[in-house]
Amino acid sequence: MSNLLEVKGLKTHFHMHGYTVRAVDGVDFELGEGETVGIVGESGCGKSQTAMSIMRLVPDPPGRIEAGEVLLRGKNLLKVSEAEMRKIRGDHISMIFQEPMTSLNPVFTVGYQISEVLMLHRDMTKGDALAESARLLDLVGISDPGERVKEYPFQLSGGLRQRVMIAIAMACEPDVMIADEPTTALDVTIQAQILRLMADLKHRTGTSIMFITHDLAVIASFSDRVMVMYAGVAVEQASVREIFKKPLHPYTQGLLGSIPVLGEVKKEADGTRRLLKAIPGTLPDHRNFPKGCRFAPRCTKVMAKCLEAEPALVHIEEGHQIRCFLYGDDVQETLTGGTS
Repeated sequence: MSNLLEVKGLKTHFHMHGYTVRAVDGVDFELGEGETVGIVGESGCGKSQTAMSIMRLVPDPPGRIEAGEVLLRGKNLLKVSEAEMRKIRGDHISMIFQEPMTSLNPVFTVGYQISEVLMLHRDMTKGDALAESARLLDLVGISDPGERVKEYPFQLSGGLRQRVMIAIAMACEPDVMIADEPTTALDVTIQAQILRLMADLKHRTGTSIMFITHDLAVIASFSDRVMVMYAGVAVEQASVREIFKKPLHPYTQGLLGSIPVLGEVKKEADGTRRLLKAIPGTLPDHRNFPKGCRFAPRCTKVMAKCLEAEPALVHIEEGHQIRCFLYGDDVQETLTGGTS
């Protein structure tokens, strides 16, 4: 499978008053043609900022993309002009934002907001764009699309607003679609409908999807490969089958171990009920990461070396990478005290 999108050494930092927040601190991954890559991790691990960096939507100031490459079909999106990037957004790479109510403009109809994309990137007339907007709403499963195009976001339910966001993202049939937690705050029935819709659109158009979520059940059902992020870096990457069958990194194991199983009651040897597993501690301060491995303060398998040096991302086998000294002695190049 050829790579459509390649992210290499991506670093995005936020320079605040007197300190720097290292939100994304050296991320590498690829997205193949027609592939879905799931990005998972706790809130604050850098998932959304990775997506915003790829789209070049990081607010500057205070944010700045410090280093790295984002290659879309070989073109580095971090080097193109802002005018060219505006043409690329929506046409070749699009994004479904996390909260549709704040992402949709409340003073314009949904038809106008979809039409705007088509008029800008497809040079359609206003009438043709509105007709195409109705077709797209029908495509994403919204009933009576001819009337819905005249409605405002506040007149729609959360599920319908999210479908409108998908219609906007798919309007120009982009090569890459980034979905930033598109099922958050939706009930499980609507979640399932949205996931089926995205899978169907992917099958019909061949669009590659970068799917960001904290829900491992969604990852299992929707993704081909998984990248697990922690404190601004990727700690494990593998196929979805490998991640769930043979998770290697202690953080990945902790995430999977914390999933409740309906109807399952586990007991200790003395007969007492075992509590749901949880990863101890909290995410480190992004202003000053601990020396060594960033997960070491929370890791149950920590070694002396983990407290002194930061492990590099190493290849375990074909398609499986991990950042942990349990599986290799490679050390990341930059090691300076409390930063890495």
